Amino acid sequence: MKARMKSVFLMLAVAGMLVSCGSSDQKDDAKVRSVMTVTPINRQESTVKNFSGVVKENSTVSLSFRTPGQIKRILVKDGAHVRSGQVVAELDTKDYQLAVDAAQTQYDQFKNEVERLRKLHEGKSLSTNDFEKATSGLEQLRIQLENAQNQLSYTQLKAPVDGTIQRVNFEPSEMVSAGLPVMDLIDTRKLEVEVNIPAEVYHLLDNATEVYCMAGGARYALHKTSVLTKADANQLFKVKYALDGHLNAGLNVDVYINIGGEAGVNGLSIPAHAIFEDGGKAYVWVVRDNVVNRHEVTLSGVDSEGMAVVSSGISATDKVVKAGVKALHEGDKVTEVVPQETNVGDLL
Repeated sequence: MKARMKSVFLMLAVAGMLVSCGSSDQKDDAKVRSVMTVTPINRQESTVKNFSGVVKENSTVSLSFRTPGQIKRILVKDGAHVRSGQVVAELDTKDYQLAVDAAQTQYDQFKNEVERLRKLHEGKSLSTNDFEKATSGLEQLRIQLENAQNQLSYTQLKAPVDGTIQRVNFEPSEMVSAGLPVMDLIDTRKLEVEVNIPAEVYHLLDNATEVYCMAGGARYALHKTSVLTKADANQLFKVKYALDGHLNAGLNVDVYINIGGEAGVNGLSIPAHAIFEDGGKAYVWVVRDNVVNRHEVTLSGVDSEGMAVVSSGISATDKVVKAGVKALHEGDKVTEVVPQETNVGDLL
């Protein structure tokens, strides 16, 4: 706390030197001074920050056949919504069906033979070794039949998850190899909103009490999933939020971050140059009925924007003089100056 108070008084000393150059110690009661005022900011109140965000898919899946062949049918188009398990394309099944039929015939024939040999084995007319060889051969034929059936089933391409077809890469009658991407599917189970935020908000994310986005007049809750801790060239941090609801990937949305009171900050923030020191105590000028009165204040530190934090001595509704404090005296009559658009930074 001593270090923070020392930094505040150092800021006051610098501000005092800047404003004392043109000040006069002689009070002119007849003169009405022009002043600019500021209303203190309550750092315990929450503030809502607004940024632009983009809806993005959690992942993109490339769909491909597990076996080669000629495409018979494409059952979806670009942009189509599909469900998990839905058939989206098919290969020509003729050759694969023939392989299944042949394997089935061999299996059935040998199965009947094994049943005949089983009776011989039970009647002690066939050795155990010969019978085991027969049953082993039947198992091999069963595996061949199952493999042929699997190859036939692979001629149907199914969506592994709910999603949206982003792009179809082939047309019917084209030949494809196993593993070659036939179409791309956007996984819509987990959509994210990506937003770039400035450093001053990035450091307050832990104090966020609510984050949501607006699209088409509807409100969607957001939950932080990841933060890129390195700023980009524009000093912005990339933050990703999980989206509760469904929106189209690529859609621009308005993101709102409700920031609670700053951690470690308790009081009202005012510009540091609005405070002046007298006898080791801190004061500000408060304007009421066009007259300034000196108020002693207690300082509690500096906020994230470099403003002095006052814990007592003023209220959130007071009008505090923010410039030229050294030129004022108790009871001076003043008039408030309205900032002009051409007065960049309120320097005049």
